Amino acid sequence: MGQTTSEIESYIENKREDLGSNLQELEEKVKSMTDWKQQFQKNTMAMIGLAFGGGVLLATLTGGRRRSLYREPYGDETYARSAPTSRSQVKEKALETWDYAKGALIGLAASRAKDYVSKLVTQRRAT
Repeated sequence: MGQTTSEIESYIENKREDLGSNLQELEEKVKSMTDWKQQFQKNTMAMIGLAFGGGVLLATLTGGRRRSLYREPYGDETYARSAPTSRSQVKEKALETWDYAKGALIGLAASRAKDYVSKLVTQRRAT
């Protein structure tokens, strides 16, 4: 307990600087964690999966299936009725959409693989 006031002040000032740098480091980490662009670049497939799952969930919560409407004249007035759609047409449309999604994911995976191989080749050349 033989510390002088100047030693105590110096100790407090050092701790204050340490806390300030720790807070700044924490702030930078939080910014990088919440930056969606940076997260997308790091975890592209996970973000696409999350977006797809969110879309499916949102579609389910908002009623899922929608009926298209067409107008049919009836005398002087026009009445809206649901357009006739068979199960096979709906199924065909869903399969077509799934094929588009698969194609997009395969294209993205091929692009990422190409980038990865390109980085490996340039690293080999550098060494």
